[in-house]
Amino acid sequence: MRKKILIADSGEVNIEILEELFEGDFEVVTTNSGVEALDVIMKLHEELAAVILDYALGDKGAVDILNSINQTVWFDNLPIIVLSEDTSLKIEKASYRAGAVDFARKPFDSGLIEKKVKKYAELYSVREVLNETRVKLDAVSTNSNGNSATEGGMTMGADVYYMQHNKMIELIGTLVELRNVENHHHVQRMKGLVKIMAKKMQELHPEYNLNSQMVDYIVTACSIHDLGKAAIRDEVLLKPGRFTDEEYEYMKSHTLRGIELLDDVKGAWSDEFDKIAREVVRSHHEKYDGGGYPDGLKGEEIPISAQLVSISDTYDALVNDRVYKKAFPKDVAFNMIMVGECGIFAPKILDCFKVCRPMLEAWEEGEIKLEDI
Repeated sequence: MRKKILIADSGEVNIEILEELFEGDFEVVTTNSGVEALDVIMKLHEELAAVILDYALGDKGAVDILNSINQTVWFDNLPIIVLSEDTSLKIEKASYRAGAVDFARKPFDSGLIEKKVKKYAELYSVREVLNETRVKLDAVSTNSNGNSATEGGMTMGADVYYMQHNKMIELIGTLVELRNVENHHHVQRMKGLVKIMAKKMQELHPEYNLNSQMVDYIVTACSIHDLGKAAIRDEVLLKPGRFTDEEYEYMKSHTLRGIELLDDVKGAWSDEFDKIAREVVRSHHEKYDGGGYPDGLKGEEIPISAQLVSISDTYDALVNDRVYKKAFPKDVAFNMIMVGECGIFAPKILDCFKVCRPMLEAWEEGEIKLEDI
């Protein structure tokens, strides 16, 4: 387990604030020198859980440091977050292009930075375990002796792999969610809503061939349905008023940006899960009448996985506060969806939604647990 965090910032006050945030959970290494920061990264990369870099370190800035190390084989195992007083899009893009996993503006929100860094550290730790487990599974599966111990090891290893896989997906969803603090817990709420709907669809409509494994995959994939919002600028993502036409078109691009991000982690999970994740990320804003985006799919062209996530996402958005609106009462939200005020959903999806209404409302009220669904 990696237990060190490097903080490299030109301001002593910032270093003190950040050091206090993490010293209870990590051994904190600090510096105000970019040259020294690069030296620490090179020497301690196997022990570092995360790195926080000031964009404008005087002797060697964050982008220079990133460019110096991003060709190394271990770079993908170390999350690096860049802080900057310069709020221009050019600076942010340069940081991401050089390999930063996240970018935050100064003055920063201490609580948000703490959550982000800890979540990134946990995500990368889980990913390491996942990769190690997959290597072991590959070794076991290619072992030709076929004895029962090997088979038992394979089963236990597969269970560990599946648990770590699900944890990694949920962490990714949570990190996207942290871009917008008011949407906190949206990922957890979505998992319950989607699970309720998917299990009922499995029961009511066997023609979709939804088995238990597929339901599990859809529930897991819903955690990252808005993955592409990680690439949307704050001034649009967090805008409190209505979007301009240009802003709305830009916001809609989060579906395709999400697919690009999935391309970056291709091979991190099974082909079966990857297919469903891509359906959910790309198509959860498609509408039954063809009025959705990004592809204008109609009817059953829309994957059932995306349909289930779409209506669940719409319902959760209606009954909870958002930056652009207050929460609607649950009965009002139900009627808005049924009469098509939020776009057209498939008749089968609406029938399922109607049957599930009491359970969906109970879940939103916290009256049932995920494991009880």
